[in-house]
Amino acid sequence: MGEKSSTQTLASAVAELEPEELPQLQADSAPQRVHVAWIAGPCTLDEYGRALEPLAVGLLDELVDIVALCPQGQDTQELPSPPVGILPYGRRRWWRFGRSAAEGLVEQLRRGKVQLLHALDADAWPLAAELARLMRLKCVVSSYSLTDGRRLGRLRQQVPAVVAASEPIRRQLLGYRVAPEGRVALVRPGVYQAGRATCFQNPDYRVSIVAGGPLDDYAVLGAVLRSFAELLKRKYDCVFFVLGNGRAEKPLRLLAEKLGLRHELTFVDRQPARVLPELFKAADIYVAPIPSRSIDMAGLLAMAAGIPVLATTDGAADFLIDGRTMLRFKQGDAADLTARLASLMDDRPAAIRLAEGALEHLRANHSPAGAVAALTCIYRKAVS
Repeated sequence: MGEKSSTQTLASAVAELEPEELPQLQADSAPQRVHVAWIAGPCTLDEYGRALEPLAVGLLDELVDIVALCPQGQDTQELPSPPVGILPYGRRRWWRFGRSAAEGLVEQLRRGKVQLLHALDADAWPLAAELARLMRLKCVVSSYSLTDGRRLGRLRQQVPAVVAASEPIRRQLLGYRVAPEGRVALVRPGVYQAGRATCFQNPDYRVSIVAGGPLDDYAVLGAVLRSFAELLKRKYDCVFFVLGNGRAEKPLRLLAEKLGLRHELTFVDRQPARVLPELFKAADIYVAPIPSRSIDMAGLLAMAAGIPVLATTDGAADFLIDGRTMLRFKQGDAADLTARLASLMDDRPAAIRLAEGALEHLRANHSPAGAVAALTCIYRKAVS
């Protein structure tokens, strides 16, 4: 008779164990529950809540318990509570709380048996660092912006991992030597995605085009409005929305009147990320006219909603790939933007293929399950 297979050998070895040894073997192999405190800054949930919600749900299945420290009065709808516990803190700077207030917050975390802190973005790092010092705990830090390397500085061993939301951000963190390469992890935000492209679904409806971003650069955004006006001049049946706020909003409204866009253009105040998926479901095209130094969550959510995206440069995002997940146009160039928009409306099958290509890329690189698995590994390694 030949040699036993590896499976047979393992089965025999287990069978030969004494009965009292079996429970110990099973206990050692089972994953242990991990208790983590998420620390949110003033704008964390508004900006990144759509990526944090599926993360919180998925981590629960991985035996990770979460309590979230959020500024008082902040909308926490993005966090499913329960199971996530919400612990509000005052908006004043941590070191102005006073000793008793600080000790009270620390005591609540200790009662929850918190083993690890996680600053959800760079704005939350000062508070997280102070809590880590007081509680003598390690702290994971997430980075969503190309400006974070300078802000964070060189982090000590109390930070076992810095979580970069894109490859450009990861390279920037390494360039500033925020942490050694082995402690800078790439975990792209995971978002829920449409099953297929949703643009141009009803030929009887007017094409809806949304442009979003801070309304601070009059020249750049003025070019967007001129492009919209040119499309109407060419008899394209469109309605337009400009999403955001900023110092150039008033002169842009005046320009819209001058260009005859009064009835076809609507200015919409900046919206938290949680409402964007529903807004994009009703849109056909999204335009990002200003590159962002932070992850463009609006652009990511537009892709996830199944509509084609036009952008100027990729900035901090690595999901903006010209010709594959989006179309690039020259910043401030109304004629180039008009040509790109017209091409999508003239060749709708090509526009749908672009949106489908973006969805395929997001499924491979921005799935909630992938983000959960990566962060679970980071957490368990940090507390081991």
